[in-house]
Amino acid sequence: MSRLLPLWRLASRWYVSTIILGALGIVLGSLVFFNVWPGKPKIGFINIPFTVITERSAFEISALLEYARTEDSIDAVVITITSPGGGAAASEELFFETAKLREEKPVVVVMNDLVASGGYMLALGANWIYAKPSSFIGGIGVILSPIPPLIPSPPTERDVLTGPFKAEGGDRRHYVSLTDQLKHAFAQMVQTQRGDHLTMPLAEVTQGQIYSGIQGVRLGLVDGIGGRSDALEKAASLAGVSNYDIEDINTEVSRLMNQKRDRVRGSLELNGPLASSELLKLLIEGDPDAARILREDLDADVLRTLPLPGGIGEDPNSALPDFPLKINGPNAYYLYVGPSP
Repeated sequence: MSRLLPLWRLASRWYVSTIILGALGIVLGSLVFFNVWPGKPKIGFINIPFTVITERSAFEISALLEYARTEDSIDAVVITITSPGGGAAASEELFFETAKLREEKPVVVVMNDLVASGGYMLALGANWIYAKPSSFIGGIGVILSPIPPLIPSPPTERDVLTGPFKAEGGDRRHYVSLTDQLKHAFAQMVQTQRGDHLTMPLAEVTQGQIYSGIQGVRLGLVDGIGGRSDALEKAASLAGVSNYDIEDINTEVSRLMNQKRDRVRGSLELNGPLASSELLKLLIEGDPDAARILREDLDADVLRTLPLPGGIGEDPNSALPDFPLKINGPNAYYLYVGPSP
């Protein structure tokens, strides 16, 4: 105790205690500033360039929406989009993801050149929709193709079916009925999301017509005419923030995904670099090193981007080369295909 007494006397002197308290103040202030103070507000910006919505593109867009939703530093989100729509299930998934994002922070969509059908469905999940005066929007409806012919082909002598609709899944009337159900579901979604803004009857909504941005405002399909700067100001207003920074979510998510891929490639120490399909094949076969990466390093999002080995792809002939029947069932699209040439 006697040894500490000189130090205590030194620390008690006013000029020493002033220095110590000043240093403590700087340290505590830094901790509060960097760990407690929220910092400058941010508006997240997502750019969806021209794309037909498929399972792959929907996965990539969902990754952007998920990052915007889970990143605490982002206070609101602006999305610019150009899309004629695409697959029905993929378009519905993007609507659900956008609406989920809207539940946690404001979302403003800006429609560029063409936003139709499934692309418009995605925009329905936002709090506010802008369009350009010359934007082409609408195309609300469904395409189901191909469906069985009026007179189905009888099975050959080598085919045995357990039911009359086993081969096609139903007759033509059945698929026309399914198309009508999907059309009404889309119309109900528009009515639910646009509410009292609509100035057109529901039957007219589903005729698949394309409108200009100005017409879209008059009909209640969009909220206003504007561009990116208008959307940023609207998003900030909805979030109740000002003096904000803009975060490019496309760039940030791409950077994070590249880091994950590099970590996976760098962690697997085998003879030379492996292609992603080879890595996935090792994971499936139970390779211990690959399993360790899956457990420690590999993110599920990275795994989904890897092609499946063994020829399993979109082409039925490459996936099932010995299967005797053609696999070509009907597909549903929320897609605007444009006027015929």
